[in-house]
Amino acid sequence: MITPRDDSNVFPVTEAQLTGNYFETLTYGMYLVTCCFCARTLFWIPVAGGEERLRRTSEIRWMLVSVFCFIFVVQTFDDIIGLWHNLVAFVKYKGPGGALKDFQNLHDWINIARSFAQTANMIVGDFVLIYRCFIVHGRRWLVIVPSFILYLTGIAMAVKLMVVEITVTNAAQTLNSSVIEPWWCAFFAITAAQNVLTTSLLVWRIWRVEHQNARYRGTGARSASITPIPQPRLRKVIRVVAESGLAYSTLVFMTFVVSVCNSNALYPMSDATLQATGITFNVIIVRSTPRRDEQFTTFDQTERGTVVTSEASGGGRGFSKLQFVSHPASNQSKTIDNSGVHVTIKSTTDADRLEDGDSHVETYSMQKVGAQ
Repeated sequence: MITPRDDSNVFPVTEAQLTGNYFETLTYGMYLVTCCFCARTLFWIPVAGGEERLRRTSEIRWMLVSVFCFIFVVQTFDDIIGLWHNLVAFVKYKGPGGALKDFQNLHDWINIARSFAQTANMIVGDFVLIYRCFIVHGRRWLVIVPSFILYLTGIAMAVKLMVVEITVTNAAQTLNSSVIEPWWCAFFAITAAQNVLTTSLLVWRIWRVEHQNARYRGTGARSASITPIPQPRLRKVIRVVAESGLAYSTLVFMTFVVSVCNSNALYPMSDATLQATGITFNVIIVRSTPRRDEQFTTFDQTERGTVVTSEASGGGRGFSKLQFVSHPASNQSKTIDNSGVHVTIKSTTDADRLEDGDSHVETYSMQKVGAQ
């Protein structure tokens, strides 16, 4: 059996706490920047003419707003008490052992509160990620079952971790102590696995939707000589979700690694991971507008054959909000001059593209249509 390396002398807990407070403050500043964009998405809605207005009460997604406020309060609180903990240990504490003794007291309310903030924040952030996957997959419960099982297991590890930290008999303990380290390792490992799985399901589903739309656009272009269409916005969504999910999962995995290595680098890594939870949440919300959720739900219903309009009814066949109208043949004889037929189709962006922050007009043309 390999004994974990003890680097308490190489990187003592006092230096780890100071470094952790710096990393947390740095990432907290990044988080505040993303908060501005996320609040704009949650409370404002673009309208025609490039202007914006506040959302009505019925238009606000209160569940996401509640999570946004919870994460903001928790991350701000943890950053403040982290600074306060350093001040207490290095300045106010005058007992034996100095700052090291104060940091090793797991019974201190600050240590317990910071552990609770770490676990609660990550649990809430993971819940939103799973919920987002549930929405994108057309509200199919079966898709999120593996992620949800990992999620419940992570909650169990967090509860056990808090119980051990509160009830430990020997007060001279740190986060790398043998009594608490296994539970931290299990919590971070399960969280990393759950994030990789859920993010992969998200990206796969969005890619599938975009792939289907690309096939349709390609068919239309060949049959009607349509000019090239700009890069689809769903590809931007895929890139943003994949990048943010990968960055967060990497930080969680690195925190797991340093915890297994019994390194005090766990302190700065866990502090940075705490703030990265809010950053990931904000970035995904910014690129996932309410109208985007409706698009995924409609696509899922269309794909499963629940929303199909028969051509025989004369109304046409719908796909991705594009309507094809079938006109009955006329029994009257007409002479049509096809020598100079010119058809122009203009497609303007709808409210969803306004919410994405950019709108434009796409023009397609067909020349010399064949004889009717």
